[in-house]
Amino acid sequence: MGNGNHVKFWLDTWLTGFCLANSYPTLFHLSSSKSGFVSQMGYWLEDTWYWNLKWRRPLKASETLMVQSLMSDLNLAAIHRLKEDRLIWEWGKDGDYTVNSCMLALERIRYAGSPTYVTNVWKSICPPKTEMTLWLALNEGLCTRAFLVKRHVLSPQEDKCPFCEQHSESVSHILLHCQVVWKLWNKIVDWRGLSWVMPYGLDDLQCQWLGLLQGNHCKFERTVWGGFMFNIVWTIWNARNNLIFEDQKPIWEDILWLLFYIAAGWIRNLNSSFWYTGADLYRNHECISAWSA
Repeated sequence: MGNGNHVKFWLDTWLTGFCLANSYPTLFHLSSSKSGFVSQMGYWLEDTWYWNLKWRRPLKASETLMVQSLMSDLNLAAIHRLKEDRLIWEWGKDGDYTVNSCMLALERIRYAGSPTYVTNVWKSICPPKTEMTLWLALNEGLCTRAFLVKRHVLSPQEDKCPFCEQHSESVSHILLHCQVVWKLWNKIVDWRGLSWVMPYGLDDLQCQWLGLLQGNHCKFERTVWGGFMFNIVWTIWNARNNLIFEDQKPIWEDILWLLFYIAAGWIRNLNSSFWYTGADLYRNHECISAWSA
C-alpha cells in the first residue's frame, strides 16, 4: 500500500486477505462511496492519516459495533503519503513475480489436496516393476546419489549425475531435467506431433503429460500415451543403473527404439489382436488410432 490513490477501499484485497466488501457486507451496503479509493476515505493532518468513512444514513447500535471492528482492522494499515501503490506478488521474494515462485505456489496448492497423482500410478497398463519405479520417483524414494548423500552413504563430492556429470543427481534431474534425458522426452513428444514445456518435477510431469493428449483422442490412445510416460521413466532409470553397475554407456538412439518395442509388447499383452510392431509405432503414431477405430 502506498498513498491509496489506485486501491479501491471496499473492492480490492489490500488489508486482511479479503476485500472489505466481503468482510463487512452490511457496512459496504451502507457506504456512500462503494467504489471509492483508499485515499478518499480519510485525510492527512500534518503527517498523520485519519479515517473518515461516510454512510448513507445514521448507523444503528449494532452497525456502530461493526464500524468499531472495521476501524480496528484499519488501524493496522500503513498509508504512505509519498509512495505510489503497487501490486505485490505474495508468493515471491520482495513481492516480485517470478516463474519459479509461481511454480512453487502451484506446488503448494496441489499438495494441499489429496495426492491423486500417486494413487493413479497403480491404474496404468504397464508391468508392476514399471509402476513401482514411477511410484518411488514420485515419493522421492529412488536411491539417487543425492539421496545417498543425505543418508551419509556417499560424500557430497560424489553426488554428480552419471549421465552429464555436472549436476547433482536428484530424482527430477536424472529422470527429467538432465540435458541428455530431456532430449529423449522431447523426441517422444515430437513423435506424437505435440509440444510442451519442461515440467517442474515428476508430479508436474504426470499432470502435464496426461493433459497433452485430449480432445478427440479415444480412451485407448490416451491409455497408451500414459503408458509411454511410465515406460520412459523405467527405461531411463534402467539405463542409469546399467551405467553405474555394469559400466554400459547408454546409446540413446537404441534406447529410443527400445521404448517403442517395449510399448508394442505391453500393448499386445493388453490386447492380443494388436499386430503392430515397435518399428510400426516408431514410423507412424497414427497406427494406434487406426487400430482402435
